[in-house]
Amino acid sequence: MSDPKRILIVDDDAFIRRPLEFILRKEGYDAKTAVNGADCLEKIEQEAPDLIFLDVMMPGQDGFTVCGALKRDDRFAHIPVILLSARGQENDRKRGLDLGAADFMTKPYSPQELLRRVREILTEPA
Repeated sequence: MSDPKRILIVDDDAFIRRPLEFILRKEGYDAKTAVNGADCLEKIEQEAPDLIFLDVMMPGQDGFTVCGALKRDDRFAHIPVILLSARGQENDRKRGLDLGAADFMTKPYSPQELLRRVREILTEPA
């Protein structure tokens, strides 16, 4: 049996972070959390995740900035990023995908849809 996929959840809002962590752990993923962009970059240095959920609107470095930094760094460019945002405008989605995000989801999200997208990105059977 292989080790569970590692997923990093980056969101400054604990009311988003905790339920997402619970959903992912319940499905057998090794979910870890970070509270902002700097925390995210530090945790990625320690243990590169297989997937990152990244909130767009955070204080300091926003999710677009962090995503761009990850995709420009050869050590982390291969890690898929799913951007999460309460703003669902098409220009935000386009910006995120142009920066290299694998997906863009709006909050609130359906847990079933979120898990479907995780499995699709990590190429796991449903």
